[in-house]
This record gives sequence, structure tokens and C-alpha cells, in this order.
Amino acid sequence: MTVEHRTAAKRALTRDEAAVRAAEVGELHYTFTLDLARGDREFATSTVARFHVRTGAAPVFLDFTGEVDAVECDGSPVPGSAHDGTRVRLDVGPGAHTVRVTGRAQYSRTGEGLHRFRDPLDGRVYLHTKFEPFAAHTVFACFDQPDLKATVELTVTAEDGWVVIANAEPADPDPPAAGGRRVWRFRPTPPLPPYLVAFAAGPFRRIGSRHGPVPMGLYARDSLAAELTADAPEIFDVVAKGLDFFASLFGVPYPFGKYDQVFAPEYAFGGMEHPGCVTLNERFLFRHRVTADTRRRRAEVLLHEMAHMWFGDYVTMRWWDDLWLNESFAEAMSVAAQAEVTPYGDGWTPYAHHALPAARHAERLPTSHPIRAVTGDTDAARVNFGPIVYKRGAAVLHDLAEHLGWVTFTAGVRAYLRAHAWGNATLDDFVAALRRVSGADVDRWVAEWVLRRGINTVEVSRTGNGARVTQTADRDGGRRHLTVRCAGFDDRDGALVLRDQVTVPLTPDRPAASEIPAADLLVPNADAVCHVAVRLDPESRRAALRALSTVEDARTRAVVWGALWDDVLDARLAARDYATAVLTHAQAEPDAGVVEALGQRAVQALREYADPADRDELLAAWADGVRDRLARAAPGSDQQFVLARVLVDALPGHDDLLTMIARGRPPWPGLRVDPGLRWRAVLRLAVTGRLVDELVDETLDADPGDSGRRNALTARAARPTVPAKEDAWAELLGDGLSLAEKKAVMAGWRHPEQATVLTPFASWYPRTLVNLCRTARPEFTVAFARALYPRFTTAEQRVLAETDELVREAALPGAVCKAVAEERAELVLLRAARACDGTSALS
Repeated sequence: MTVEHRTAAKRALTRDEAAVRAAEVGELHYTFTLDLARGDREFATSTVARFHVRTGAAPVFLDFTGEVDAVECDGSPVPGSAHDGTRVRLDVGPGAHTVRVTGRAQYSRTGEGLHRFRDPLDGRVYLHTKFEPFAAHTVFACFDQPDLKATVELTVTAEDGWVVIANAEPADPDPPAAGGRRVWRFRPTPPLPPYLVAFAAGPFRRIGSRHGPVPMGLYARDSLAAELTADAPEIFDVVAKGLDFFASLFGVPYPFGKYDQVFAPEYAFGGMEHPGCVTLNERFLFRHRVTADTRRRRAEVLLHEMAHMWFGDYVTMRWWDDLWLNESFAEAMSVAAQAEVTPYGDGWTPYAHHALPAARHAERLPTSHPIRAVTGDTDAARVNFGPIVYKRGAAVLHDLAEHLGWVTFTAGVRAYLRAHAWGNATLDDFVAALRRVSGADVDRWVAEWVLRRGINTVEVSRTGNGARVTQTADRDGGRRHLTVRCAGFDDRDGALVLRDQVTVPLTPDRPAASEIPAADLLVPNADAVCHVAVRLDPESRRAALRALSTVEDARTRAVVWGALWDDVLDARLAARDYATAVLTHAQAEPDAGVVEALGQRAVQALREYADPADRDELLAAWADGVRDRLARAAPGSDQQFVLARVLVDALPGHDDLLTMIARGRPPWPGLRVDPGLRWRAVLRLAVTGRLVDELVDETLDADPGDSGRRNALTARAARPTVPAKEDAWAELLGDGLSLAEKKAVMAGWRHPEQATVLTPFASWYPRTLVNLCRTARPEFTVAFARALYPRFTTAEQRVLAETDELVREAALPGAVCKAVAEERAELVLLRAARACDGTSALS
């Protein structure tokens, strides 16, 4: 491929182009035919597209980035010049047309398009697709936009012995084989946008089940057969109960014929909601010891993808502006479903711990944007996948449902689904349905919460014998009135006891509430219903640091923990004080997942945000405290396991306990030292300069698959020497690794303790990034921009200046520019937090 061709192949589809094409093209049906038995680099692809053109006044083109062998339109050949590397341009007038495009395309190693993976354990090959937002046309010619839905008939030729799974059932459950090949023909699908067309192929193991009329299947590669068998009953139980829950909630039975789930190797995301063929990251097949919280979070992902079957697949957004209509909704529903579908109970409290801090943190960054972001083209669509669309969007939908009442909210959702079944819809359509059902001013809610960026801060200020609750607007002004529940707690013999709860109305015109009773701890938004940032007043902060574990309500504790972490990131609370609070109070949390999350934040606080002059001493003392708590933990419990993981992350490299764990020997009775815990210890040893080559080899022998290989890449890249960093840099820029493997190398690259070693590489970063923008796949370039940004150096001011010059002088793509801007902001945040911690140490 020439450089010009490579550049052309990156062309995005604009929203205006998509709108013009959607106005012209309709009544669409595809027949896709693929030959996957042609070697390890490319496959043959053929599209027959049947469609109707309305006027013929606008240009019509198919998207396709493979090599074209031939194009026919209505039986006549089309000149080769019609394909410019990304588009097949058609000269068609009004009426029905049939276009055939045959050609070849290359397998991907980035997780996007048609990804090819060879299992290092047995050499077997597995393929899977992932097209969202704009990659279906890398596999077959199509109109690659969400509002041109089509029925699809898929035919796949694969090696004999392979299984092919797609959106629909095979027309023949036992396809005939000849010449070492087998042809799989699938039944027509309901109307789907191209990004939801999916298939996977390879010698997959299958476990089947059925729930009422819905056949269910689980697929994984052969080397994970034991894990698939062990986890299948629990997964099937979640799926069966989830199908019942959502069918009842939405008033529509599951709209697709089957429910298959494929655990795909080197999957780039958590999961993808392809109807009838959900793809999931293999990390959700548990190879190592896991906690109940890890199982709950797997159920949350399964339910998220399931909610999409109605909200996203049955009714699909018209354009990527409304990505939030898919993702925010699925996220919110996956949390709401947990109490009914899983044994883990309320989902919102753990969500407040795990997800909402990330949503608030995204608002600190210069790239903050509204939940519904204006999306000019498909490149911009890639940028919008993140905490604001997913987590903040889920939070404001949860708030809206509480405000309208869940019965009214659900009725509006049902009306929306009925009105747009099998079609496309927009934000206006969703709002209209809610407005009709509720009679509420939903338009104002949208204007203030969905179309406006930023987050409001709610805090308490003390006034004599009382206190006032106020809201301050971030960036774009105040929102609709908030009904914030403020809880007051009195300190009684060292325990914080609830005195009362007051409902406090706040409006943009009256940002301060009337006086409320004072207490030792005052917590606004104590029930975590409103999506706001909570700022504790100094007296309340001191009370929380002293006695947070004595607050009885788990939801209120989650709000306070979140406020304390926000204080660290906003340079209002010293990192060491936060870590001390975690050591003092976290173990009282009954949810081991919360204990682990708080412990990991404490380690991050000390390692990144504490004064570097005190870092090692603070970490060592904190690790001693965790070690004491581990000695008292119940053998074999989730608490013991998560405390061990946190301790490993905190220990100094000279601690013999790390070597003991790295060699697989349990330091405490009942602790299972699995490969996951061993790799954590190996990584910690590597970061701190211990010789780990022998330990890497030993641990890889115990965990010889692709997961172990990636952990070994991370450990080797983590070594604090210039040659190790040079080797890692060369691996990243070479062609020998998949994107998943390169991300593993990146995960080992930078550590706060290695600032001196990393400083020379700071000058490599700008010129390498500019070159990658011209030559490399965008998925890798964005990952490189983020993971190798020189955040930890001894030349921070120079890094900031060079970052500003890079952004000013280089025409960086939008996604890369976003990554660089966010990393720069993280460096500024880090410097302020360290200064705050250093000041605290002197006081």
C-alpha cells in the first residue's frame, strides 16, 4: 500500500455525508460472503447490496477499505477508478439497484475490524469482529452508518473443525464439509446497522442452554474449556434472569432469536452488544481467584450488553451524537437490574464507589464535554467513548428516574421503544416519549444536564449555630433545582450517629438553602441520588477522617469516601491523610471490592500524589499497617485476598515477602497464591529494580498462555534501566506484537519511582508521536499518546512546555490531541497534589 493510499484509508465519514446518504438510500439488504481459509494475512470478501435510491440527486457510495477485485452495478461492470481506497462511488438514479463488490481485506491485530489471534498454548487460530463505530467497511463493502439498517444474510467459508457464530442461527446446523473447508450459511437477520453485524470463527468450545424459547450458548477457545465449564452455570443464570427482567421492564420480549456470548481473545473492550452474538473480554472467564465483587461486576457487564438489545439494537441512535442514548442507558439499567437479577443486591452503592469518581474526574479535565456531544464525523465518535458518556450519563439518568419516579420513567421508555421499533431515533424522540408520559419539563432537564458540560459542587458552610447548603456551578452555569438530602451526624463517644436528614432545595436563582441544623459531620447528597460533587466543610472532613467507619449507612459512606478522594485530586487533602483514613476505616466496609478499590486509591495517593521526598517512608509504614490487618483477616476470605493484593502493590522492592509470593508460596494460612497474585509481586519487584528475569520465567512456566505472556511483557518493560526502556520502546514501534501485547508493554513503562530513568525519554515522545500520527493505526497511536506521556520525570516544567508546543505546532488528530491534553492536565494535578501533601508534612 502506498503512503497516499494509507492516508486515504483513514478517511472519516462526516455527519453531513451520512445524512445525505440516508436521505437517498433505503430498503436495504446485504448478502455478505467471506472466505476465511486463505491464509493468515488476508481473506476474501464479497458484498451484494440491494437497495432503493429515492431521487438520484445526491452521490451514493459504499464504504470499503480492502482491495477491490471487481464491482458490478445492476449487472454491468464499474470502472476500477470508482474505488478510491475508502469508497466505492456509484452512478445510480432513482429506483432499485443491485451492487456486487468482490475483493480482499487484511486481518487486524488491533481488536478492531476482523481480529486474528493465534493461541500460544496450542497454535489454534480464532477470529472475531468488532466494528463500532466505523470499521464494518474494513471487512465488507457497506453503507457504514447507524441509520442505514439492513437485513443481512451471511455466508462464511472456514476451515473444517471450526465453528462460526453470527447474529443469526445457521441455516444448516451441520454445514457440509469438502476439501478441508466448511461453508456456513446463516439465516437473515432483523434490520441491523453495520456496526452491529458480527461473527466469530475458530475451534471454539460451546456450552448450550435454553431459557424458554431463547437458545443460549457460551463459546470460548479450547484452552479455556475448563474455565468456561466452571463459569457457565452462573453466567446462564444471570442471562436467564436478565432476559426476564428486561422483557418485563420494557414491555417487549427479547427481540432477537438467540442469545450467544463469545469470549474473544485479545478483545479491546469489556463487551459489545451484537444481537445474538455478544462478544466479551476473556477476563470474564475467571482463570484466577476472584471475589464476590468481581463476579458482581461481571454480571453488571453482562446486563449492560443485554440492555442494549432493546436500547441500541432494537431501537438504534440515528448518528453518533446520541451515543449516550445507547451507553448511558445500558449502564444505568445494568445497575438497576442487579438487585433483581443477581445475589449481590443494590448496585448503586458499589457504582458510587467504583464509577462515579471517574465520572467526576473527567469533569476536571480540559476535554470535559456534554453527555450528548456534537459529533462531526466518525473520528470524533471514537473520542466520545469514555466516563462522561457512560458513567456521568448513567448517573443523570438515574437522577431523572428518581425525579420522575421509576414507574413513570419506565412508561416513557416503553413508549419510546414501541414508537421506534426496529428503526432509528434521536434525543428528541426520547424526550418526546418521556414528556408525553410524565408531563414534566424534560426539555429543561436535557438542556441543563445532557447538553451542558461540567458538574455542580454542593457544599456546607457553617454559620454560627447552624449551616447553609450551597451549590456552585462549574463552567456553564447552574442546573435545575436540586433536591439534595443532607444528613447530619453527631460524634457520640467516637461514633458518628445520625441526628437527622433534611431535604434541601437548590435552584440557580437561589443557590443557597436556608439555614439547617449543624452537626459534627454534614453530608450533602447523602443518598447519592444527584450527580454532583460533594465538598465537605473542614469540620466535617476532620470528623470523617476520624470516624468514617462508624457511619451506619453504606450509601452515605460511599459519598464521603468519594468526597475525600476528590479532595486529594483537587489538592485540598494531603495524600498521606487520605491513605491514613483508608488504613483506619476501609476494612470496616463489608464489600471486599470496596476495600480493594479504596486500598488501590490509597497506594496511588502515596505513590503519585505524596511528596516524593517522603514517598518510600510513607509507603513502607502504610504497608506495615496493611500487613497487621492481613494477620487478622479470616483465612481464605475475600477480605484476606484483596488485602494481599493491595499489600503487594504497596511493598518496597527489598521486602522478602514479594519474592515469597512471586514464587507461589502463601505467607498466610488460607491465602491462595494464584498466577495473578504472583504476577503482581513480580511486577513490583521489577519496578523497584530487583533482578526478575528468573522469576518472570518461573511465573510464565506456571501461566504459559497469552495472559502470562502479556504479564511478562509488562514486567520486563517495568525494569528501571535505560536498556530495558529502550527495548520496550523498540518493541512498541515494531510489528511483532498485537495491540493487546503492546498495551501490556505500555502498562510497564512508567512508574513514579523511575523519574530519573524516564527523563531522557521525554524528548523522544513528541517526535515519535507526530510520526505515529502519520504512519500507525489510530488505536495504537492514541494508546501510545496516553501511556507513554512523560508524566514522571525530573523535568516537569520542560515537559509541560514541550506539550504546549506539540499541541500548538503539530496537527494532531482529535483523539490523540484529547489524550495529550488529558495527560498534561494529570501532570498539573499531580504537581498540585504533591505540593499540598508537602505542605501538610510541614504543618
